[in-house]
Amino acid sequence: MVKSMGNPHEKINEALKSISQPKTTKGFTKEITNDALSIVVDAINSSIGGIIITDLEDIIRFANPAFCKMFDYVLTEIIGKNAAELFSNREIKKIIDVLSIIEFSRNSTEDFIVERKDRGTFFVEVSASSVTSVTGERIGRMASFIDITKRKILEADLDKKLKEALDQLKILRGVLPICASCKRIRDDKGCWHQIESYIKKHSEADFSHGICPDCAKKLYPEFHK
Repeated sequence: MVKSMGNPHEKINEALKSISQPKTTKGFTKEITNDALSIVVDAINSSIGGIIITDLEDIIRFANPAFCKMFDYVLTEIIGKNAAELFSNREIKKIIDVLSIIEFSRNSTEDFIVERKDRGTFFVEVSASSVTSVTGERIGRMASFIDITKRKILEADLDKKLKEALDQLKILRGVLPICASCKRIRDDKGCWHQIESYIKKHSEADFSHGICPDCAKKLYPEFHK
């Protein structure tokens, strides 16, 4: 949080300036304040997730190295640019759209397809929050981006394999018309099939033939004795 000022642009710029060029904070020495803010800056800049901060007019005021690398931009191509114009695409979500959706569902993340500088697309998981002054006034937005392309590829591959497995799985359902005498089964075309061949064709089951005791007694009485 930062000290409230008049102009929204000045507020967000002063907030970011206080991070990069910290001043003395009441109750703490300048050295302690500088060390604390330096840790915050180092943490943001060393994060593997891309982080940006925009003002209320969607102008990007801060971007960490991970964000620049993720979207294949240099810092000077990002700072001062409108997020909607920089990442606009008819089919892909604009960054500003992403921020708005996240803000609408607080305390959650959303998955999006976004676009790099070279127009290549990839998946990101995004979370966002408001940047406020010490008085609670909303002066900007901050968003964090995590590249989840590999995870999405693995999920798609798993879904494909699952679908293939389900397609290969043959299950007999419903009522099977069966002859009361010879036990052959009638198919949808009206043809009659031996029960073994029908079940084998429409399921993963196979048969191993033998003779039950009753049939053995009937067919081979001399051996049964």
